[in-house]
Amino acid sequence: MKIKVAVAGGVTGGHLYPALSVLENLSKACDIEVLYFTVKGKLEEKVLKKYEFNTFSLEIQGLKRPLYSLENFSRLIKVIKNKKKVYKKLKEFNPDIVFVTGGYVSYPVGVSAKKLKIPLFIHEQNVIPGLSNLKLSKFAKKIFLSFEDSKKYFPKSVNKKIVVSGNPVRETSKKTFNFEKPTILIVGGSGGSEFLNKLACILSKKLPEYDFILSSGGKSVNCNSENLEVLSYINNITDYYQSVSCAITRGGATTVFELLYFDVPSIVIPWEGSTESHQIENAKQIEKYNLGYMIKEKELDVDDLIKKIRLLITKERKFEKKENPAEVIVREILKEVKK
Repeated sequence: MKIKVAVAGGVTGGHLYPALSVLENLSKACDIEVLYFTVKGKLEEKVLKKYEFNTFSLEIQGLKRPLYSLENFSRLIKVIKNKKKVYKKLKEFNPDIVFVTGGYVSYPVGVSAKKLKIPLFIHEQNVIPGLSNLKLSKFAKKIFLSFEDSKKYFPKSVNKKIVVSGNPVRETSKKTFNFEKPTILIVGGSGGSEFLNKLACILSKKLPEYDFILSSGGKSVNCNSENLEVLSYINNITDYYQSVSCAITRGGATTVFELLYFDVPSIVIPWEGSTESHQIENAKQIEKYNLGYMIKEKELDVDDLIKKIRLLITKERKFEKKENPAEVIVREILKEVKK
């Protein structure tokens, strides 16, 4: 069986990598031909070069907060203009399904799918759903959620279409590292975090008995600690999650779900500038499942943080192999396609 799939979801790794995980798992079940809608100059254009996908680039921007910002008028005009391009391209490609993972690129693609009567499937990564996914949920075939707590934000009319699948995980080489000393992984997201980069330097100097690995997001880090290894970006992040003693991260949905999936003792310091405080709500899941702590950036005390790190390092890792949420999503999609 061959399936043609149109996909939208990018700008950040949080939207992109769940989509790629689903496509990789779908390709194991059947032959697929993919059309991926990208945003010009963003992360997905670089990453998708590794894949044999058709791509279609859009020049659009997300809406500024607050939503009544005057700048949003010109941004909405761009979205409207691009909707016509998306509709034309989607009609030409004629996919069997459309799969979107949220963000502003998803909206024109999802609306065009509705007009063309193409089955639409959406995945929401964050606890608090994004505006695009909320709007698209009304005419989606299935709505996949990372967290049970997200259900309350959607209209009751779509409840029957909701599947709490979890957030698709991109498992890489599935190997583990044998570190000589307890090792702490610090990750600021795909774009990095200057705050966490500075914190990594402070902690490595105060805790010489531990090793630290920092994913800097390509940002420069001036630190002469011998026990701090700085990596610009970690492609095989799941190998590290399975190997380190604990992690300190931001509160992006994909990061938080991976911490839960791999049972990583964690301290999550959410970026409070995220849309609608998404990261704060995501980070609360770590405490809900008794995996670690959420600490707000403004409330962070280094001495208290060190105490929490020591406590987490003593926690026994209990990783058990779980079904990848991408497999759940693929199974549900194929049920609908075969009807």
